[in-house]
Amino acid sequence: MRKTFLTWRPFLIAGGVLLASVIAAVVTLALFDWNHARGWVASWVSERTGRTLSIAGNLEVKPFSFNPRVRAEQVSFANAEWGEQQPMLEADTVDFRVNLFSLLRGPVTFPEVMLGKARVLLQRDEGGQRNWILKPPGRTDEGQSPQIHRLTVNEGLLTVKDKMSDTDAVVQLQSATHNKYTLNLIVNGRVRGVPVQVKGSGGGLLALQDDGSSYPLKLSGKVGGGQMSAEGNISGIASLQAVDAQLSLSGSDLAPLGDLLNISLPRTKPYKLSGNLQRRGTQWSFSKFRGTVGASDLGGEFSVDTRTGPERPVLKANLASAHLDIADLGGFVGAVPGTGPAVKAPGRILPSRPFNLEKLNRVDAYVKLVATRFQNRDKLPLDNLDATLNLENGVFKLAPIVFGVAGGKVNSTVVVNATEKTLRTSIDSAFRKLHLNQLIPGTDKLDASFGAVDGRAKLAGTGDSIAAILASSAGRVDLYSGGGKVSNLLMEFAGADIAEIVKFWVGGDKQIQLRCAVASFEVKNGLMDAETLVVDTDDTVIGGKGGISLRDESYDLTLTPLPKDFSILSLRGPLRVTGSFAKPNYGLEKAALARKVGASLLLGLINPLAAIVPLIETGPGKDAPCASLVASVQAAAKQPAPRAPPPALAKR
Repeated sequence: MRKTFLTWRPFLIAGGVLLASVIAAVVTLALFDWNHARGWVASWVSERTGRTLSIAGNLEVKPFSFNPRVRAEQVSFANAEWGEQQPMLEADTVDFRVNLFSLLRGPVTFPEVMLGKARVLLQRDEGGQRNWILKPPGRTDEGQSPQIHRLTVNEGLLTVKDKMSDTDAVVQLQSATHNKYTLNLIVNGRVRGVPVQVKGSGGGLLALQDDGSSYPLKLSGKVGGGQMSAEGNISGIASLQAVDAQLSLSGSDLAPLGDLLNISLPRTKPYKLSGNLQRRGTQWSFSKFRGTVGASDLGGEFSVDTRTGPERPVLKANLASAHLDIADLGGFVGAVPGTGPAVKAPGRILPSRPFNLEKLNRVDAYVKLVATRFQNRDKLPLDNLDATLNLENGVFKLAPIVFGVAGGKVNSTVVVNATEKTLRTSIDSAFRKLHLNQLIPGTDKLDASFGAVDGRAKLAGTGDSIAAILASSAGRVDLYSGGGKVSNLLMEFAGADIAEIVKFWVGGDKQIQLRCAVASFEVKNGLMDAETLVVDTDDTVIGGKGGISLRDESYDLTLTPLPKDFSILSLRGPLRVTGSFAKPNYGLEKAALARKVGASLLLGLINPLAAIVPLIETGPGKDAPCASLVASVQAAAKQPAPRAPPPALAKR
């Protein structure tokens, strides 16, 4: 027995010594003042990160765990050498647990980190370097980011400076206990070049590291001069990889919001919209939205796809409106929206503002627009708009654009080719049953219906504005009316029948039968030459000649009224229409009128009663061949639309 004891004695002694050493070590660690190790800890961290760590306050360590807990006060961690000369991290307290095994194999893993009154700076330079990537001395490759499983922030302040995205913002952070939103935040600064002042709630900060996780976010505040509120989920918040949120927006212009999302959005009038914002890959969509843009109500679907790059996005929209002002949507096709009239040269009425060719060549667009009622700059009563717009590789097509106006309908195809230095434009417009009194309203006495007018305009031209295109245009304009009613007072004005005018003006106007009206023009280099110009009623036939210049916006027409009835006090003679579109002039041809009035004055010297003899109209007018005239114009209207002339020819 004694021999056995003696055999084991050395082992027992060694075990006792080892146990005593362990106990001594444990007691030493438990009683050790870790403040004496602050310098060693700082050196150890610096060796592995290449950054200076400073612990100016108390340091406590609870080492008896595979994940020992460390608490340090007044901590400062240096920024990257290329970054700003200020700490990346300053905190009153840093309380964390670290996995011992991760210290050996990396990356360093922290199961839990708690920051008290922390100030954190995150930076990215023009080349994409990030200051939160730790690179140990001697290594040329990018180091590993520390892994944090749980992060709690008490009164945190995060500064984000990203030169690649023109972002400089300060985020106030405070952890919360809500099940869904565990972080309250306030953001002030500039994000992607857009001023931002918002507050809200989000998920944990650590979820931002995982591009695959869905991060809940709820925000409201000012963005780019407008107001916004959003609630939803984001994956990969730094790159906005995936977004699904309910969004409400209001402001003076949508374009700055596009800068924030790194997509191209059109300039608009003041807007207020609400809908579902989504992003999947390269496509942003705003679906099931309703609201207003300017004076127009608007709803539908809208998307922007940057698959081919943000420099040339693809815009798709399916829009509907009950009441639409076309000017409110000018930005969608490159125009500058505004409340004022279109830019016009002095004394002109055709818009001379140049089209934005850069916009037409920077985006591809496919838009469907339906509106129950709408208006243009001239406030014409328009309705039932149905337009399909395609803009692809610099070629703009409205094919078709259909709308109701003046009791009738207009169906047009417009093609604008912006691939060359000078725009090439073609217009083919057919109109049915237009009522001229609704297009050109006059006094109450002259507001009777003229009857329905049909026709077609086929023009092609070059230029960078509506005025320039029409000034260079070639083609045809054909108008005709096969019947209807016309104001008798209007006919008497045309013939200057004083007696009849006085009778109708005092006793009231009445309508007479319109047999036909035909106006057929050939257009060359902006000059409209009248081939046929006839208005035939039961009372009067008016024949015309001359032309209209789209170049200088002027009239040069002669209208000759021939009455079918007998009348006295008639000053009938050719009626001249001259002047500009802005200030037209109407009057009887002076030579013919002078002969008739001169004879009247001469006879008046002999016998006042005889003065009315030259004014008595004997009524030589005959019925115009309406059927053949209308048929000829209808045939002309069926000819194919001309092509736009080359720019050099158009300028001649």
